[in-house]
Order: sequence, then structure tokens, then C-alpha cells
Amino acid sequence: MSDEADPAQPPEGPVLEPCRLQALAEELGDSTPALRFLSTYLSMLPGRILRISNGLCRHDPDASMDAVLSLKISSAMVGALETEDQCRAIESMIREDHFDSAVLALPALRNSTDRCFAAGPQLLGKAQESLCKYRH
Repeated sequence: MSDEADPAQPPEGPVLEPCRLQALAEELGDSTPALRFLSTYLSMLPGRILRISNGLCRHDPDASMDAVLSLKISSAMVGALETEDQCRAIESMIREDHFDSAVLALPALRNSTDRCFAAGPQLLGKAQESLCKYRH
């Protein structure tokens, strides 16, 4: 059925790809700043979505692009691959001056970030467990 969830992307699938955060911890040689970055990322999600939404609704290419790139890059760093991909698609729409399409893409982006935000405490706990070997 078309309104069933896509079996390739189950709703209970991982919100974050832990390898990305682990790579950040390895690069820094310590898990503490990587965990702090994840915590900050999660706490800033609602505000970032609001900035993207406001920029797109005003058809402001500079504000929209700044907000989308910020979320895309930080999502890549923490391993929020779905959010990163959606930001990349919206970025392309902004570059092509397709603001109406970008606005229509907002609900999917908001759903992805809402899932990250809701899973925040669990994600932080799992990240802390898996990165404990990088603590100094």
C-alpha cells in the first residue's frame, strides 16, 4: 500500500549514524567535545527549523541558504544523514530559486528533525556509551 511506511526506511531505524560522531571523537581525541556538540545540535534543532522556515517563506535566499547550510553541515557531523540529505535537496531548490518547492519540502525536514529532537536523551546516552573509550 502506498500509505504504508517504506520498508527500506523503517520508522524505528536509527536517527543518527553513530560512525560520524565516533569519527568526530577520534579526530578530537576525546569524546567530551563530540558529545557536547551532539547535545548542542539537538537543542538548536527547533530554532534552526524556524530560521529555515522563515527564510523560505520570505523568499530570502541569503537567510534561507545560511540556515540550511548550517543545519546540513552540523547534521553531517553528528550523523543525522536523513536531515543532511533533506537539507541538501532544499539547498538545491534555493539555488534554483524554487522557493515554493522548498517550502513544500519543509514538513519532511521538520519530521526528520523532530525525530532527532525526540530521541535526544536516548541518542546522548547511546553516544556516551559508545564513545566512552575516547575519554581522557
